[in-house]
Amino acid sequence: MENDTTKKSYRTSEICFTRNRSLSFSSLVYFLLQLGKSSLQQELDVYFDEHFYTKSALNQHRLKLKPELFVDLNRFQCDFYYSKASHIKKWKGYRLVAIDGSTIQLPFSDNLVENYGHFQTRTENNRKVVLARVSQAYDVLNQISIDAQIDHYRTSELSFAHKHLAHINTKDLLLMDRGYSAFWLMSLLTKKSCNFLIRLKAKRFKVGKTFLASHKKEQLITLTPSNEAVKKCKEVGAPITPLQLRLIRVTIKDGEDQVLITNLTDGQQYKHIELCKLYKKRWPVEESFKHLKLRAELENLSGKSHITVQQDFHRIIMRANLTTILSDQITRKGVRKINQTRKKTYKINRTQAYRKVKVLIKGMTQGFDQICKKIQNYAMALIKQVERHRPNRSTQE
Repeated sequence: MENDTTKKSYRTSEICFTRNRSLSFSSLVYFLLQLGKSSLQQELDVYFDEHFYTKSALNQHRLKLKPELFVDLNRFQCDFYYSKASHIKKWKGYRLVAIDGSTIQLPFSDNLVENYGHFQTRTENNRKVVLARVSQAYDVLNQISIDAQIDHYRTSELSFAHKHLAHINTKDLLLMDRGYSAFWLMSLLTKKSCNFLIRLKAKRFKVGKTFLASHKKEQLITLTPSNEAVKKCKEVGAPITPLQLRLIRVTIKDGEDQVLITNLTDGQQYKHIELCKLYKKRWPVEESFKHLKLRAELENLSGKSHITVQQDFHRIIMRANLTTILSDQITRKGVRKINQTRKKTYKINRTQAYRKVKVLIKGMTQGFDQICKKIQNYAMALIKQVERHRPNRSTQE
C-alpha cells in the first residue's frame, strides 16, 4: 500500500503524501476501511492510540485521496475471488447477477446539494433532505457486489444499468425488475451475448398486454423497437433489429399474473417452472441494500463533501465484499460440521461478520503472523455465533 506507484495513482495532486508523516497514505486507507459506528473522534483516538489527530486533520488528508482507490481494490479482490475460490455458486453454469437500485440519505451541505440534489419534505418546517441514488450489479448466489455506483438522486436506474454492463460478461445471467424493461437495454445485452430475465412492464408493451390476455404460460415473440426506442438505441450504440425473445407468465402470492421476458428461448433447456423460480433468486440484492443501510451504516457517512461521500460509499462496498469472501472461505468447514449435528440449518451471522472484520483490517499493518492469528480468531468467533437459516422468505414486491 505504501509503494510509490499506488500513491501516485490515487493521490489528488503530485504534492500529496510526499512527506514522511505518521498519518501516511496507507494508515489513512486502513483507517477508512475499518471505520465503524462510533463517533469519528473516538475512532481516531482508538485507531491511532499513540498519536492524536483531530477530525479536521483527517478531513484535510482525505481530500488528498482519490475514491477510485477503493473501487479498484474492490475490483481486484473480486477478480481474485472468482479466479481462485473453489466453491463459486452458479445456476446452470451462469453467475446470477441482479441489477437493482435504491436511495440513501446524505448529510446536508451545500457541496452535497450541488452534486446530488435535494428536495423539501412535507413536514412543518419544510426540511431539506439530500438524497443520492445508488445501484449494484450483485452476484445473488455468492453475495458479492460486482459493481456499485452512486450518483445524483435523479439518475435513472437504466443509466446505472448501462454503466454496470462494462463489468458483465457472457457467463453472467442478469435478473432485473420491471424498471429495466427497455428495448435498448435488451438489445445491448443481446449484442454482448449476455442472457437476461427481466420482469416486463406489460402495460408499456403491446406484446405484454396481448400475452396476459391470452392466458398462455409462455410464448416466443419478436419484439420490435418503437420510434422512441430506436432513438435511444442510436444514442447508446444498440442494434435496432427485432429481438427473438420469450415471455413467461408468473403468478405472485396475491394471485396477480406478471410477465417475465428473456432471451433464454430454449424451452427444453430452460423450463417454464425453472424460470419462474429463477426470478425470485434476485431477492438477495434487496437484502443487500438493507444490510448496507442498517448494519454497514451506509446512511451514516463520515464526511459532508463529494469526495468523502464517494470514499465512504466505495469503502463500505469493499469491506462488505471482503467480509463475505473471508467469512465464506474460512468458516465453510466449521459451519458444515455444525449443520451435520443439528436438525436445523445454520449460517454465519453477516452483521457480526461485518463488524468483526474491523480487527482484521487493522491487523493487516502488523505483519503476517499477527494477521494469521487474527483470521483464526475471527473464524472461531463467527462459528460460535451462527444463526438459523430461514429460507423461502417472501419475495413479493
